[in-house]
Amino acid sequence: MLRLQYFILATGIIIFLSLCIAAFDVDSSNGSEQDKGNWIGAWTASMQQPGEDGVSKQGFEDQTIRMIIKPNMDGKKLRIRMANTFNSDSLTIEEVHVARVKTGAETVSGSDKQVTFEGDQKVTIPAGNRTFSDPIPFNVKSDEKLAVSIYVKEKSGPATWHPRSMQTNYISEPGNHSSNTDDKAFKKKEDAWFWMDGIDVIPDTKVDGSVVVLGSSIANGNHSKMDADHRWPDFLAKRFNEESETKMSVLNAGVSANHLINSSSDKGENAFARLEQDVFSQTGVKAVILNQGLNDIRHHPEYDSDKIIERMQEIIDASHDKGLKIYGGTLTPFKGSGMYTPEKENTRQEVNEWIRNSGAFDGVIDFDKALRDQDDPARYNPKYDAGDHLHPNDDGYKRMAEIVDLSKFN
Repeated sequence: MLRLQYFILATGIIIFLSLCIAAFDVDSSNGSEQDKGNWIGAWTASMQQPGEDGVSKQGFEDQTIRMIIKPNMDGKKLRIRMANTFNSDSLTIEEVHVARVKTGAETVSGSDKQVTFEGDQKVTIPAGNRTFSDPIPFNVKSDEKLAVSIYVKEKSGPATWHPRSMQTNYISEPGNHSSNTDDKAFKKKEDAWFWMDGIDVIPDTKVDGSVVVLGSSIANGNHSKMDADHRWPDFLAKRFNEESETKMSVLNAGVSANHLINSSSDKGENAFARLEQDVFSQTGVKAVILNQGLNDIRHHPEYDSDKIIERMQEIIDASHDKGLKIYGGTLTPFKGSGMYTPEKENTRQEVNEWIRNSGAFDGVIDFDKALRDQDDPARYNPKYDAGDHLHPNDDGYKRMAEIVDLSKFN
């Protein structure tokens, strides 16, 4: 009889513990834990140090910054990553809102949602840090722009930013206008994003991962039509959404005037130094497209092709160490631009020869072949030239995306 009582007691304890574990599992699957592993990066901007003068040096006080972005992936939830990467002091943001864009700084009535951070509308980000917002339900569409409005009450000091956004953004008159649907308070326009360096979504359908484009002004879309999202990574994202069985989000880590090897503060950290923040820490990253080196050749005639190749190999090795595929884009023509010389052209040709034939990359995207003039291969084809003989125009950017073999990313 005593043994039977012990058996019943032991059985009851086991059942009780099983119920507790089951209850814990249900609780731990709620909220953000339920979403763990499902997030994908849908938009990014590579942050830089504040400028030596101008709006980023001044910072903000009692102002709302309304930033316009276009995620390239549909989703049912979003979260926003804020970066205080290059500030020397902590940054306090009083309030953040996200809404659909109607036109300019106007937002669609009824679409506005407040963004919180660990349940609070206010967030303080220590110097050098980044932080994600709480997930919020939001029907994100890749063909719709979003307005992210942040209100800074106290003096921010110089601001971490991304200049040359190729997108008009807005700064308000004094006051908190983060939830305003109209544009009356937003009198000043800026071609820059401030502090916001990422948007992640929980996608509506299965997505295979994200590919990060690591580049300079050509990746950034310089000379493309303002506010049109005609950067070549934008066109590539559209192809992945519409043409490919493999669904990849495309994240643009282009920085205007950036260098592979040495890069001054106004041109962003060099490409190798940017890897951890701009590539490896992106959500869901599976692959990298490297398209840099021309600025190094143009600005440093003392660099030979071996020096450029050595830095490319370091980036390849670092990407492979992270388990990522990396694809090399050949360097585009620049004859006719202000810094062209035959000696630099020879260096470009040697680097391109290595990119094409070394086997160091997991695949090659031959931008040079796609954009060059067949009669004078050192120059752009005139129909793809933005006019400065250094950057593509919108048709050129579209052509760059068209030649990417999407099956490489299977």
